[in-house]
Amino acid sequence: MLVFTNRATIPAADETAFATTFEPGGTRLALAGAARVSGRWQLAGLNGDVGDDDAMQTLVPLFRGRRAVLVYLHGNNNSPAQCFERCHALAALYDLEVIGFSWASEGFLSDGGELPGLAAGASGDELDLKGVKAANRTDPGFQRRIRRYHQARINAQDSVDALARFLRMLGAARLYANTQPFTVAAHSLGAHFLQYALEVPGAGESLGTAHNVALLAACARAAGHRDWLGKIQPKGQVFVTFNKGDSVLLGAFIADGQQTKLGTDPGAELLKSSSVRYVSFTNAKVGFGGHGYFVNENMPKKMLKVFARIFGSSLDIAADEYPRQVYPVGCDANELTCYMAAPDPVGLP
Repeated sequence: MLVFTNRATIPAADETAFATTFEPGGTRLALAGAARVSGRWQLAGLNGDVGDDDAMQTLVPLFRGRRAVLVYLHGNNNSPAQCFERCHALAALYDLEVIGFSWASEGFLSDGGELPGLAAGASGDELDLKGVKAANRTDPGFQRRIRRYHQARINAQDSVDALARFLRMLGAARLYANTQPFTVAAHSLGAHFLQYALEVPGAGESLGTAHNVALLAACARAAGHRDWLGKIQPKGQVFVTFNKGDSVLLGAFIADGQQTKLGTDPGAELLKSSSVRYVSFTNAKVGFGGHGYFVNENMPKKMLKVFARIFGSSLDIAADEYPRQVYPVGCDANELTCYMAAPDPVGLP
């Protein structure tokens, strides 16, 4: 499993090689192979300053391998070890070659320091915002989560040049190898990260070498999303998944001053395009918190089938299929929005 990062690196054989520090606006990238050995993460081939030739030599063999490639961009508060774990789970569940991108999402300052005046507490994980409500948002423990989440958003925006360079490396290797396709999956705050990277010259064009792009439980503003979603034009399809019961995004809604998130409810102003699909997971079996439903254990077979096609760079609905063969409740008349479960009464297909 290959992982790129714009974090600073230190000589180490485990996840501690990826530090919490990074250079805002920088384009330096590092990479390493990650494998779990005896329950611990072990890194190999750490390269702390990846050149374009290094990237080609590393990526081209993956695009010439036996498995389709999935590029995974994680969300809020994922440590390097948590990024490795998620990539490992995706590779095992969907039989894909997974390439991760680890970024400073834990909410520290760019120099690795803690935010000033912050109450002490555990680091947590991507479910940290679960439970944030209007009534408790000023409590010290929840303020800690909210402020670190806000810093993670800033860190994402300060890392867009590095992400854009990573996308260019992927595009160049894919075009050179011309064998396996790849899909980009951006989860939660990773979708916010990808959104801002689109403003960097060449990033959108590089993303166009991907087959599918999936925005999973996107922690990005729903209002006005058509303006930037239209800049994503892969060879295949763009997928936007949402779940109105996502407790993490409901916490982000409170943390951001009641800003509805794309991954909760995309609203009525959708991007109407034959290559765009909105997929509702509202009322479906989405697991604890309803935020990581694409990698849950024991997910329903149809849900597994949908994600296997999306991540495997295939059409979700084959030419000889009708929507209900793939999506349990079918799709709306234009097949713009499809449903994994019966939605709330308003908006039934």
